[in-house]
This record gives sequence, C-alpha cells and structure tokens, in this order.
Amino acid sequence: MKLRPAVLAVVVAASLVLFASPAPALPPNAEVKNYKTGLNFPVDMAHVPGTRRIFFTEKNTGKIRVLKGRKLKRRACATLNVNSTGERGLLGIALHPRFKENRYLYVYFTKASPLQHQVKRFKVRDGRCRNPKVIVSGISASSGGYHNGGQVEFAGGKLYVSTGEQHQPNLAQQTNNRLGKILRYNPNGSVPDGNPFGNAVWSYGHRNPFGLAHKPGTTKIYSTENGPNCDDEFNVIKRGRNYGWGSGYRCGTRGVGPNPKGPEVRWSNIIVPTDPAFYNGKMRTLRGDVYTGDFGGRIRRLIMNKKDTRVRRQRIILRGQDSGVTDVMKGPGGWLYFATTTAIKRIVRK
Repeated sequence: MKLRPAVLAVVVAASLVLFASPAPALPPNAEVKNYKTGLNFPVDMAHVPGTRRIFFTEKNTGKIRVLKGRKLKRRACATLNVNSTGERGLLGIALHPRFKENRYLYVYFTKASPLQHQVKRFKVRDGRCRNPKVIVSGISASSGGYHNGGQVEFAGGKLYVSTGEQHQPNLAQQTNNRLGKILRYNPNGSVPDGNPFGNAVWSYGHRNPFGLAHKPGTTKIYSTENGPNCDDEFNVIKRGRNYGWGSGYRCGTRGVGPNPKGPEVRWSNIIVPTDPAFYNGKMRTLRGDVYTGDFGGRIRRLIMNKKDTRVRRQRIILRGQDSGVTDVMKGPGGWLYFATTTAIKRIVRK
C-alpha cells in the first residue's frame, strides 16, 4: 500500500496497464450499492459465513469493528494501541477456518510500543474480542512507516502472513529474515513442517505484498505487490520461490537473486493494487476469478485459466470510486463486497 500524496497523484493519472480493457464493464445485470458509509479508513474485512456479520479493521484508530447487517456496533470488538504513521496501523484480519467452533480471529498490526509488527489472536464472545494472544511478534517496523505488508490469510489450515521489506531491498533476498516475505505458520504461531528454509519463510523476494488471497477449498495462494515507480504485481505464490525484488532491481525484468520468478501480471504504470479475493459467490457472471481493487478507485477482474494458476487476461469492471479500494471479498448473501477508505459497498443483481 502507498498512501503518499505524490504517489496517489501518479496512480490517478496512470491509465495504460497491461491487458487493460478500453472501458469498465460490470455485467449488465449488476450494479453497485452502498452497504455502510461514513467509515474511518477500513483496510480489511472478514465475513462470518452463514451470517450477516462482518469484522473489519480501521487503520488509524486500531479498532476491530463489527457490522451486523448494515448496523455498525457502537462498541469496537477490540481497540489496539497502534502506530499509524504512513502505511502502519491495524491492517489485515482473518477468521480461523473453524471460527464457528473456536471463535478465533486474527489481526496484523503495528504495535506502538515497543514498535514492531505483530499478529494477535482473539476469541470472540458476545461481540467482544477477548483473550488476546500474540501469535507472531518481533517483525521489524523501524524504517519510516512504509512497506509493511500487513495481510493474514488462511489456506489449507495454515496461516499466511505478508511482510514488506521496510525500504531495505537487500533483506527481501535473505531467507533467514522475515522482511519482504510471505510467511507460513501453524494457527498457534509455530513453524509447520514442510516450510522450505526451516523457518517461517514460505516465499521471498517481495517488496511490499499488501494483498493475500486463496481459492476456497485449496491451498492456492495469490498476492498483490506494490512496486517502486513501476511494476506493481499480481503473483501466484509457490513454496520456496524467489519473486525477484532486491537491491539492483530494474523495471521490466524478472528481478534479482537465484532463479527469480517474473510476475503473473505486471502493471508497468503503478496502480497500487490492494487486497484481492477469489470470488465464488452468488453472481454467476462474476464467479471463478480473482478480483483486486487499487488506490485509483478501480476494481479489476483477473480472468484465470481452468487450473486457476495463470491469468489469461484482465479487465477493469469498476472505476471512479470516491476513494481508494482497499479490500474485496465475498460477503453476506454471496455478493461481491469491497471497501474504500470511507465505506463498504457491494455489487448486487439489479
């Protein structure tokens, strides 16, 4: 995620992107409806399946908020003491795959003191986040407030965590360092068997992987990554793979380090892609592909191959949102929901 005004100005101005369609196009039977407005920088959402309840994070306040239907609960589920400088704050949120049984909710945030990134687990009871437990700690947050990563995602029963390289490109290539990585943990924070380097690192060579998603029912992991002044990316994440960011990176190349993997999609003119989702919900005309927003107020459909391992093409389905799109997900009723910095909206049938 990039929030600096100069960068946002470039994002809004940029219009030439790889595979881009000439005009945004929702299916003719679809429209956008406000779900909840007047919000304070929601970053990430988590829907409790089979209910109308949505948990979401507020970047700057440190609050985990709860929507029940369209009603925002006045009292936060929890309030964390966060440092919200730059891109820091309360960022990613995920529910344990067996949430209905164990009530576990996970968040990624920047702890104010001592300054560091952590993943914390709560047990939700009666609308409150109780029994806080630090699951992952000590991730450095020392370099200026930018390139924090910040997402948490479950796939195949494992917890995946994205971290930025804190403006230190060389660290992204160091497999004994957790910065500039996708990390893989057991739900209790221990390192699982099968990780490629004997530690939490699952993949490396990442600059600022702000978004994580998975295909439901599989272990397929996808990530969006913010580039420098070029080369924002969408990647299919594989065990032990080097995604090419590091000292000496040159725009338009596969990257640096051993056997770097070029991105699945590369946006040469930056768009600042945010948290994506694989959609398998109620809208048949939207099913079966990955959707990602960006800080230019657009949503893209990444049309996947039959194995969901390659992007065949992309098209912008929505643009002109009043502020950046921070997250996309399948929500209550099976519709496609998305968050902006001021609201939660959904794409529904006309």
